[in-house]
Amino acid sequence: MTAPQTKRPRRLWLASIMNILVGCLSLTMLAFITISSRIPVEIQLSAGTTAMAIITASFLIISSALALLGKPRWRHLMLLAALAFYGSILVQNALLLAQSQGSLVPASKLTSHVFRSGLEIAINLWALLSLRTKQYFNRELAAP
Repeated sequence: MTAPQTKRPRRLWLASIMNILVGCLSLTMLAFITISSRIPVEIQLSAGTTAMAIITASFLIISSALALLGKPRWRHLMLLAALAFYGSILVQNALLLAQSQGSLVPASKLTSHVFRSGLEIAINLWALLSLRTKQYFNRELAAP
């Protein structure tokens, strides 16, 4: 007798698609900032910062795609990638918010970025640590 088929949870779809789209958008913006002549030299990213941003965004995209395909070990890597990617954005904006005193970016915008990053982390935690998702990936591990 075969084990009942467990459908891929919608929450996994949601988190994976969100991560893939945000990662692709991040890579697109990095390419624009790096290539464009419209960006002033004073605010261009250093090579190290650009490399780290490319690595985290790419890791987020790849791990999300492989987890969505049902690769059990990539579920934890997707969570790690999401925490690294969104966590770094959250920390950067929280530090800017703490230091903002009439800066170029309004405090309300920084607050919304902090909230959004926290929400994206929460969506990934909910999607990847839920019982349904664990059952789905355990089924994948048990399959021959």
